[in-house]
Amino acid sequence: MPHRVRPIVPFAQQLADFDGAFDRTFSLITYAMNRYLVDHMVRVGRQLTEGDYESMVIWAVLAHQNVAHLLPPGAFASAVLDKRGRVPSTRALRPLRLRDIVQITGIPKETARRKLERLAAERWIERTDDGWVVSRERMEPDLREFARESVRRFLAVADEMMRALGEADEALAAERTAAAAGGASR
Repeated sequence: MPHRVRPIVPFAQQLADFDGAFDRTFSLITYAMNRYLVDHMVRVGRQLTEGDYESMVIWAVLAHQNVAHLLPPGAFASAVLDKRGRVPSTRALRPLRLRDIVQITGIPKETARRKLERLAAERWIERTDDGWVVSRERMEPDLREFARESVRRFLAVADEMMRALGEADEALAAERTAAAAGGASR
C-alpha cells in the first residue's frame, strides 16, 4: 500500500518571526510543554506500569518501533490503518529483540528482560518468535480512552502555545511597523 504524504504548513512557518515570538514567550511555552510532558508521563506510569518508569520506556519504545516502518513522517494513517483506527494484524508489527530494546533504551539487559516478562504477564506486550510486540488485547478499551484524553490534553496545550506565539508575533510586527513609521518621519 503506497504511503500518501500530506502537504502541511507547520504553524511555526505561518509566523513572520517564529524565533522572536519564541524568545518573547520562552517561559510560558516551555512551562506549558513541560507541564504536558510530565502530566502525560505520570498518567502513563500510573495506568500502564504502576510507576515503573523503565517499564514505561520499554513499552513506549515497543509501541513506536513496532509500527514505525508503517507510518513514515507525513504519511496518512489511513493508508495503513483499518476503519477502527488499528493496524490490520499483529503480523504487520515489527518485533524487537531484547538486544534492540537494550540498545535503544540503555536499560541493562537483565533489567530489560525482567521488565519485558512483567509487561507480558500483565498482557501489555507479547513475545513472538522474532521478538516482542505490543499486545492488541490491551489496546481496547484500556488504551483507547487513555489516548483520547491524552490527545485532548495535548491539543489544549498546543492551542495555548500557538495562541501565545501568535500574540507575540503580532506584537513584534506592530513594534517593527511603529519603528519603521518613526524612522520614516525623521
